[in-house]
Amino acid sequence: MTKTIKLTTKFIETFEPAGKTTVVWDVMPTGFGVRFYKSGKIAFIVQKRVGSGRLAKQRKMTIGTYPEINLVRARTLALEAIAKFQMGGDPVQEEVDRQEEARLAKAAELSVAELTERWLATDALRSRMRGPRFGTLRKAKDVRSNANQIKRHVIPLIGTIKLSDVTRKTIMKMQDDIAAGKTAKRVKTGPRGIARVTGGEGTAGKAVRLMGTIFNYAVREGLLDKNPASNIPIAPSRKVERYLSTEEQARLEAVLQSMENIAKYEKGCAMIRVLMLTGCRKNEIETLKWSDIDFERGFVKFSKSKTGAKVIPFARAALDIIEAQPRLNSTPYVFPSTKINDYYKGIPKIWLEVRKRAKIEDCRLHDLRHNFASIAASNGASLPMIGALLGHTQAQTTARYAHLTRHSLHELAEQVSATIGERSGSVQN
Repeated sequence: MTKTIKLTTKFIETFEPAGKTTVVWDVMPTGFGVRFYKSGKIAFIVQKRVGSGRLAKQRKMTIGTYPEINLVRARTLALEAIAKFQMGGDPVQEEVDRQEEARLAKAAELSVAELTERWLATDALRSRMRGPRFGTLRKAKDVRSNANQIKRHVIPLIGTIKLSDVTRKTIMKMQDDIAAGKTAKRVKTGPRGIARVTGGEGTAGKAVRLMGTIFNYAVREGLLDKNPASNIPIAPSRKVERYLSTEEQARLEAVLQSMENIAKYEKGCAMIRVLMLTGCRKNEIETLKWSDIDFERGFVKFSKSKTGAKVIPFARAALDIIEAQPRLNSTPYVFPSTKINDYYKGIPKIWLEVRKRAKIEDCRLHDLRHNFASIAASNGASLPMIGALLGHTQAQTTARYAHLTRHSLHELAEQVSATIGERSGSVQN
């Protein structure tokens, strides 16, 4: 060792290493010193043999930097390390072993991509939605949709990150990147199919919600202590509810009348009419079976739907369209496909042609459901009644139509006021 001095805080702060890295050793304890780097960094070190004897291995270790720890604290740590060395312990090797253990543990830890694979193979298969659907098997197409979201947006951005390294900032950056279109691309889905992956705020919000579900699964499985995606602010989705005006309704009716006499459009037009008259979801009418319908009492029982099993009243006009469909012994479906035991899936393509001819290109097929609800509201239906017609299980789902019922109530108030006025006038006469 070089010459030793009594180390003091003043010495440490005023010493200049003369352009090279220099070590100054303390008088007590022996083996404790401070290293001054050319860069200006200052570190406390300990140099000691493991055990005793000239053949014992000599170790040098850094115990901290100044001013992160002060001289008093550094001496205390040095004494503890020197005591371990003298007893035959090896803090340096212990630290090497600890780092290697940590490295091996990190290597064995799941990445985000591996977690999503495990989730898709297990927890994704059953619904965790509260209510009648809890624990029921999810539709295969919904699981595939989740898988595509993960593959196209999540994996490219955070797939390789280990679970313990995922933070709230990680998820927020992922959300921002998806919203900015960094995952947008064209994906070939088959010999003639192309998927346009666009990203955007809506997609980003869905990705965060999906990862929140997956990280909750990781917490339940003991893979994470907490969910890094919880309580992350998500831009509200723009729920556009399109209603048909009287003129648009008339144009739509005229187009349906002209197209339903053409064989290739006949089935699709019939289904569009049923959607328009019942407010049902597309999949509910596509998969409608003869056994679901009670023609005598005017009800349809859906054993499976987005909100679980439910019974919905059908108007006579809708039932008449259904009764007019040919019954085939080879299939249970009201609107069958040409394939064996499958339902007709061509309605979206026909709707594109219908809305183009009716000049309502911005009207989605699902908007017929909103239109049904708006007409029910304009006829004085309350929110609970609208919810029952649409098969909603939660009141907040129907609450989007509250402004329509308020408008209807206003009209009702005007009618009551007018009637009172008429009666008052008749008394004066």
